[in-house]
Amino acid sequence: MEISALLNQLGYNENDATIAQVKRILNNCDGLNLNSIITLNDHLKPLGSFVAMSGSEDVFKIKNAGKTPGAQSDALNVIENWAEKNKVNIKKINETTHYILGKVI
Repeated sequence: MEISALLNQLGYNENDATIAQVKRILNNCDGLNLNSIITLNDHLKPLGSFVAMSGSEDVFKIKNAGKTPGAQSDALNVIENWAEKNKVNIKKINETTHYILGKVI
């Protein structure tokens, strides 16, 4: 998958800044499969959650923004199952934010 397609799928405009940020993220997250990021985002959307680029670090973040405790719990299950299936390290920042750190080595 190309960077422009990823940006489009995540709802970002394609410009020099967003392209550069994705490239930095990919450099920090060795072996990360872009298609799996899109798949995760697609599974999270119905639960009110999503994948985005962090504004403070060069990583993808997962926002667990479900409106109900049930939706948040379901989203957390999706996140954990996705990380295990794709062998990806995630870091819990707070109750609603996780960072995608890259492949498990």
